[in-house]
Amino acid sequence: MAANALFGPPVRAFTPGGAHVAVHLVPVFAGAVVAFDVSARDARGRWLPWDLLPYGGNPYETAAALGDDWCDGAVLDLAIIDALSFPLAGESWELALVFRAGLAAAPGGDSDRTPVLLSGDALASISRFEAVDIARWLGETAPAVPAPQRKGGDLLF
Repeated sequence: MAANALFGPPVRAFTPGGAHVAVHLVPVFAGAVVAFDVSARDARGRWLPWDLLPYGGNPYETAAALGDDWCDGAVLDLAIIDALSFPLAGESWELALVFRAGLAAAPGGDSDRTPVLLSGDALASISRFEAVDIARWLGETAPAVPAPQRKGGDLLF
């Protein structure tokens, strides 16, 4: 039987067998996801903005701070759109809270981060996120399952 997700006191580094909550941001501008090509020595590659949720922190505040930092504060709307579970190396675990940020303008980037707009056939996996999830978050696909209903046709929610 799997163990419950109970957390110990906060620590400053990842630990084998540990768990953390991460906040990920999916910036959207003009119908495209804004990913970032990162050239910083410790984090090269294509990324969506993310950060660890501080102990006792508010996920919306962390997502808003990501929008300020990575997207030049051009966030018009912010909504949680997904929660995903990722097993990590060393029997560790991440609970990923994913937010969609509608942007008023394309981010300018900086010396370590170059924004790249992706949509349609250009959508691809980014970091641990699959292209199908990114397309869903962008709104290019709709769920194929109808909303659950009670007997008699009333919606459950």
